[in-house]
Amino acid sequence: MPQPSIFQNFIDMFMPMLGLYVAERVNGKNERERTYLHKQRLNPVYSPDQKWEGTSANTRYVKADYVALDSPLPLKRRGTISTSNGKLPKVGVRREMNENDINNVNIMEGQLSQLEADSDAYKLKKRQIIKKLADDPTFCSVAIDEQNEFTYLYGISNGIVLVQGDVNDPQNTGIGMRVNYGYNSNNILHTAVADECDGDDFQRINDKVNGDGNTTQVAMISKTLLDKIRKTRWARELAADYKEQIYTDASKLPVPTVKTFTEAFENEYGYGFIVVNRSILCEKNGKDVPVKPFNPDRIVFLPNADKDGSLVHGTLAEMTHPAENVSYKTIDEYKLISRLRVTEPSFAEVTKGQAMVLPVIEDVDAIYILDFSGQVELDESDKGDEAETDEKITIAGKTYKKNAVVDALNALGASVKPNAKDSAVIKKINALSDADTETLMDAIKDAVSA
Repeated sequence: MPQPSIFQNFIDMFMPMLGLYVAERVNGKNERERTYLHKQRLNPVYSPDQKWEGTSANTRYVKADYVALDSPLPLKRRGTISTSNGKLPKVGVRREMNENDINNVNIMEGQLSQLEADSDAYKLKKRQIIKKLADDPTFCSVAIDEQNEFTYLYGISNGIVLVQGDVNDPQNTGIGMRVNYGYNSNNILHTAVADECDGDDFQRINDKVNGDGNTTQVAMISKTLLDKIRKTRWARELAADYKEQIYTDASKLPVPTVKTFTEAFENEYGYGFIVVNRSILCEKNGKDVPVKPFNPDRIVFLPNADKDGSLVHGTLAEMTHPAENVSYKTIDEYKLISRLRVTEPSFAEVTKGQAMVLPVIEDVDAIYILDFSGQVELDESDKGDEAETDEKITIAGKTYKKNAVVDALNALGASVKPNAKDSAVIKKINALSDADTETLMDAIKDAVSA
C-alpha cells in the first residue's frame, strides 16, 4: 500500500507547477542545451483506443513485433516472439531517494525551522528544499523526452527502431517492441564508395525523387557525415562555384565552412540540411553511455519541410484510476509523474514517470535515403588492371561468373560493358537500391564459380 510522501507539504507546493520546473531545468543556462526535434517535427495526436493505426493514410505500412531487448542493431527481419497489433507501448522510468537522501532533506527542513519566516534566508532555504525534491520528478519527465528523441532519430534514419517497455513493470522481462516504419527499399540508394560522394550521387537521388513524382523539401544529416562531405573535392568545388571563384583542376581549394557549404548546396539543389549532432545518455551495465541515435552513414531526404509524422499518445490506466496517497502531475498531456513513499523492499521516496507514446514516421513512400556505408567489398585480387578480361568476379566473399553478373546488371538498366573492370562492376552494384541488389543477387545465385 503506497504511503504519502514524507515531504508532502513541499510536494503540494511544487507538484502543480512541475511543468514550469521542467521547462526551467531543460532551458536553463546552467544545463547543457537540449534540442528535441521530435517535438518540432511531430504533431501530437491523441489515440483514444491506445493504438497507432489510422493516424494517417501511410501508417498502414507500419507494423511492430515484440523482440528481446538485446537484439543486435540495426534491426532486421527475423523470427519474432509475438506480433503486435499496433498497440502503443508503455514507457517508464523510476527514481528513488534512499534513506541518506531523505536524511539530508530532513536536515535542511530542520535548518528551515530555525529561520525567521519570510526572511530572505528562509526563502532561500525553502527554494533549496523544493529544488532538491523536484529533481527526481524533473528527471523522470526529461527521461521520457529523451526516449522519444532517441526513437525518433533512430527511426527516421533507419526506418526501424526498438522501443523498450516500461522499466517499472514487473512483467517486463527484457522484451521490447520493434517498430518498422515500412521504408521503401527502392528508395534507399548507396554511394559507389563508402564514405565518399559527389554530385552524381545527389543527382541520382533527385532523379529518383522526381521520377516517382515526389519532392524533397529538406535533408537530414549527421554532423559527422556533413564534415566528411565538406572535405571532398566535389564539396570544395561546389562552394567555390557558389562564391564565383576561378579555379583549375590543379587548384588547392579550402574546406568550406558549414555555413558556406550548406548555402552552396541549397543554392544548387533547392533544399537545405537539418544537421543532427544529438547525443543521448543510455544506461548500459549500470553506467551512462552517450549514444548518437541518428545513423551517421545516411542522409535522409524528407518530403515535408517541417513535419515528419505524429507523436501518438494514449491514456494510462493510472490517469483515470489514481491510487490513494500518491501525488500526480500530468505534463505535455501524456507524461504521468507520480510521487509516493514505500517501505518495501526498503524505505524510500519513489518518483515514477510513465507514458503511452510512440513517435510515428509518416509519408514513408516519399522518404529517400543515400547510404554511405557501402554494400559490396571488392576482393583484393580483383583490384588490378588484369581484371579487365577476367572471367570471374568476387562479390562479398563469393566468386561469380562475370558475364552473368554483367548481364544481370544490364537487365536492371545499369549499362555495363562486357570487358568492364571488376572495380567498375562493383561500383555499379553499390549504386543499386537495396531492392535491386536483392534482385541482382537472386539472378546470379546459380552463377557461382568454382
